[in-house]
Amino acid sequence: MPYPDPSTPIASRVVVPQVVVPRSRRRRGPRPLATLPAVLVGLLLAVVPLPLVPAPGAVTSVGAAPATSPPTSLPVPVDTWAWCGVHPDDPAAAASAQAMAESAGISVTFGPCNVPAPGYSPAFTADRYVSPEVYRRLVEINAAAGLRTVVYDARVWSADPAVRAAAIAFWEPWTDHIEAWDMGDEFDPAGTEWPILVQRWNRVRTLVTPQTGVRPFTNHLYWATDEALRDLPGSEQLLSFTLYGTDLGASVARTHDADVGTLMCGVNAYDHFGYVPSPDKIRADMAALRAAGCDQFLVFGGHPVYASQVFGDWSIVDRQGRPTVWAPAVLEGSGRSSFTGVTPARLLETRAGLTTVDGAQNGVGRRGDGAVSGVDVVGRAGLPWDVAAVALTVTAVDPSRAGFVTIWPCGRAQPVASQLTHARTTAATTVVVEPGQDGRVCVYNMAATDLVVDVNGYVPEGAAFVAGDPARLLETRVGDAAAGEVLTTVDGRDQGIGPREAGTVTEVQVTGRAGVPATARSVVLSVTVTAARAAGYVTVYPCGTPVPVSSNVNYTAGATVTTTVVSPVGTGGRVCLFTMSTVDMVLDIGGHLPALAPISTEPPSRLLDSRSGTGVATTDGRHLAFGPVRPDTVTSFTVAGRAGLPSTVRTVALSVTVTEPVRSGFVTIYPCGSPRPNASHVNFVARQTVANLVFAEVGADGTVCAYSMAGTQLVVDVIGALP
Repeated sequence: MPYPDPSTPIASRVVVPQVVVPRSRRRRGPRPLATLPAVLVGLLLAVVPLPLVPAPGAVTSVGAAPATSPPTSLPVPVDTWAWCGVHPDDPAAAASAQAMAESAGISVTFGPCNVPAPGYSPAFTADRYVSPEVYRRLVEINAAAGLRTVVYDARVWSADPAVRAAAIAFWEPWTDHIEAWDMGDEFDPAGTEWPILVQRWNRVRTLVTPQTGVRPFTNHLYWATDEALRDLPGSEQLLSFTLYGTDLGASVARTHDADVGTLMCGVNAYDHFGYVPSPDKIRADMAALRAAGCDQFLVFGGHPVYASQVFGDWSIVDRQGRPTVWAPAVLEGSGRSSFTGVTPARLLETRAGLTTVDGAQNGVGRRGDGAVSGVDVVGRAGLPWDVAAVALTVTAVDPSRAGFVTIWPCGRAQPVASQLTHARTTAATTVVVEPGQDGRVCVYNMAATDLVVDVNGYVPEGAAFVAGDPARLLETRVGDAAAGEVLTTVDGRDQGIGPREAGTVTEVQVTGRAGVPATARSVVLSVTVTAARAAGYVTVYPCGTPVPVSSNVNYTAGATVTTTVVSPVGTGGRVCLFTMSTVDMVLDIGGHLPALAPISTEPPSRLLDSRSGTGVATTDGRHLAFGPVRPDTVTSFTVAGRAGLPSTVRTVALSVTVTEPVRSGFVTIYPCGSPRPNASHVNFVARQTVANLVFAEVGADGTVCAYSMAGTQLVVDVIGALP
């Protein structure tokens, strides 16, 4: 055995735990299994850089090819409005608006939701709507959060031209932030008020919209959609309806899809008529409505109904303005990722003379063999307390020998698994892990080493991904029984099966093991290659599909390399691993994506390649063949608007590869225009080829910056956008 075994049971090792004592934390109750954003996982399904080593002749069909093709289709977020906006007098108004925009992906809100007083009707609204002066303050608050507003002001449909002119003048400074004029909702075509709506609608459409650029809008009950299309000109461009029961309007959507330019469908996010939604229900409803032809959503929720308990204490946000577990469900259901990137920040630094983001857990000393370090995560570097999972870059610095590192939620038993396996060299990997007891994650290092932990982002509670404790699914090696070395998997399957031969495919059963249900669509895996007989690569992909022209793990002869992969589950609940060269392999699972979560599987596209030579290319010929980056320099490259990415992209998943470095060093990825953070993403030694998955925020000008400590060739592939 050339490398120590990550799966040797804890009891068989000589372990003297060394625990980093965390700062005092607020105690929390038992936590459910963590969740991770659906779209985030979908975008990680593509793989780490295309092979950097040539394929052997025997398997030329899966050899290297430049990643020059843009993604076939990126997720298209669906515009989502919220029925209830904030009341400007609410102390939490600004925080609520910001939370709705950022945590739930809301683009437009209506006014404050007051419970209608006796005598209310759609045309004669009693005190349901607030005054224009209050509405204008709402428009200001929404605009500061990047939201637009649907405004109710009865003056805009007045028969008196002077009244209309006064209203237009009143709103003129703010029309860029007004989405529509609210005409009221749920008019009954069979009632006496329908003609009133038609008259008001046409007056606004012909006399006010041409001057303000703001159209009229009304939301209908499902039985009024035909009459709306008949009697309200312009409804065919945006038809909005609500159906509270049965299929929530999927049948209505299918009926009107071909005849309506934009179809807006209602989704419930309130304790409404005794119906209390859940994150899974919200996502499922939105998925069903999108499949039926809905182009936009109107979420019946948003801010809690003002000064009332009729609809409960919370919806997308609570009364303190904080996002609830329904917020990421709405965000994901509309096609966005709930992953929240943060500027990379250091949480643990064992070495002296360096620092962390807040000075805590800094210079705590080298971790000895078998140490367990508790790392405070939540409440630091901008992370809130209620997070489901965090994205961390974990680095073993100058380890004393070959070994491995395991990361898991504190407060639980240490799993028989590893996310970072290393030789006697500095190595790093990206992990997504649930914070455990008191908001900490635990880090076990088999071999004495310095440890560095950087945070890159987090996932709020209520998102779709289920993060379980790491568990081993594949172990090709056979331990030395005489030395007490036991190599095993979580259930005894797929263990001791011997090295995987060059050019072969290994199928691994995933569902039905380690708590992964049969309905799982994708899984998070840590893939370790060790004792490689020659340089090569491993490709992970769903069984039942062709082997992709790409790779997940690149390695040299004799190397030990670990990479995080998120793969769809294929035929029979299995994933397949193609091996270019003969290697031993270890596969650990860290979580799964439920069946209801939306998926986007995109091929990687190359954004930057400093190398020259045959077959070297980027997606559009930019940032290509400019030579090795110099030491202690920053290389900026454009992300927005390339490889099919939108110009407004805010976060991307990147595979960053270093090859041919002249000496040891590291690379840090961060948004251009921001100070270079005290963090690292790829750590390397001289002449090593190494890659890592990086969640990167995009700068205001659409660029990402890469700082390199040492001179090296640099390759960057975009795996996908987090819209």
